[in-house]
This record gives sequence, structure tokens and C-alpha cells, in this order.
Amino acid sequence: MTTLPTADTPAAGPVLCLGAEMTIAHAAAHRDTLADALAAASGDLQLDLSGVSDFDSSGVQLLLAARRSLRERGRALQVVAASAAVQDALQLFGLADLLDAPANA
Repeated sequence: MTTLPTADTPAAGPVLCLGAEMTIAHAAAHRDTLADALAAASGDLQLDLSGVSDFDSSGVQLLLAARRSLRERGRALQVVAASAAVQDALQLFGLADLLDAPANA
């Protein structure tokens, strides 16, 4: 797994880059990374998933949990870039809105 936090931009919030596989085999590591990012972020959280090569229902669950956690705090989750694997899975699960949501939604 490659996790590369990038620069924090005041208007949009931090961008967290998650790479490799977002599958059941890597769910715990990604969960911890997302939890750390959620705790550190003072605003919305943007995810760059363009480097994700494999994405299953565990990845979907992680995104939904992060979105729920942020919404409870009046903040938002936005996927700013997504690989074909992520796009296909989100379409399959009827969650394409995660790809189109504005940062302040």
C-alpha cells in the first residue's frame, strides 16, 4: 500500500492519496490511514484514488464510513480522482455520487 498525504489547501481541505489495493486484505491498514486523516483534518477531506489498482466491497465500506464520519461533523468527503477499478465498483454499488460530489456538499 502506498499512502501519500499531499499538501493541505485551505479552501478544499487535505488531499489523501491511497494507492495499491483497497481490498479486504488491506482494509485494516486503509482504515487506520483514513482514521488518522479524519482526526487530523479540520475541514473536508479529498481522496485521490487514481493509484488504486483493485477495489472491492471493503473499499466501498471504508469510503462510506469515512463519509458518514465527516457528515456527522458537518464536513464532506470528495473523491477527486479515481482509477477505473474504483469507478467501476462505485458504479456497480450505485455510489457514483461519491465521484461527483462537490467538496462542500
